[in-house]
Amino acid sequence: MEQEIWSIFATLNIGTAIRGLSGLFAIWLSARFASVLMDKGATMLGKVIVSVFGLCAVAMNVLFLMQAQAVYINTTKAFIALRDSGAEISANATSFASTYSASEPTLSNTPVFSVMLLSALAIILVPMWFPNKK
Repeated sequence: MEQEIWSIFATLNIGTAIRGLSGLFAIWLSARFASVLMDKGATMLGKVIVSVFGLCAVAMNVLFLMQAQAVYINTTKAFIALRDSGAEISANATSFASTYSASEPTLSNTPVFSVMLLSALAIILVPMWFPNKK
């Protein structure tokens, strides 16, 4: 049964990786749009559209981060349930369960990613709304 849990975990991580890459691409695209918009002369409508796109890209990444955490937390719960049912689990499963034992996905579980997302939002929005006066 433990091997099946590991297999499901590995399969779910494929989707997590794809979402992570698409999320990073969306952030890069938002920053690129903001940069091009400022080079070409930003209108108020353009600033609003790119800002909304950037906010959506960062919000999408927050959702992806929560989904990734849920995979780890639910895998931990599966290992604990298996152990509590009387089955013996491996040292790797025990270590995994103790490492990822958070009860719910939150941004405080991954402070580095939280700071990265805030800085990405600043990279997207600050050049448009607070341009550097030359």
